[in-house]
Amino acid sequence: MAKEGNHTIELNDGSTVEINPRISIKKLRKLQNEGMLPASLLNAFVGAEKEPEKMEPYLINAAWIGFANANPTTMMAQDEFEDKITLDFALFGEILAEMVGGAAKSDGKLAQGFKRSTKK
Repeated sequence: MAKEGNHTIELNDGSTVEINPRISIKKLRKLQNEGMLPASLLNAFVGAEKEPEKMEPYLINAAWIGFANANPTTMMAQDEFEDKITLDFALFGEILAEMVGGAAKSDGKLAQGFKRSTKK
């Protein structure tokens, strides 16, 4: 049974793994310092519609972040995980949107811009 906040996704080899997109503020700051997430999530989301290429690396990173968050003792490296997951911007966008939670939902313009940018 999955822990609260966890979801199961299927990898391209048919195996399934749990992800948990919900992160703490401390984790957010750490990921921002590592360049895994943008320094300003709100600014990145607002500009996503006009410059979707700026969000691309963060969308891709969201899948790894969700996996590592749900599996803190994993022996799988990010490179190995990325080799096993199919490129799916819709999935990555859902993970990132859940990661930022209420912020994306509360700002209609923000959410709409992000939604449109991930459909390209």
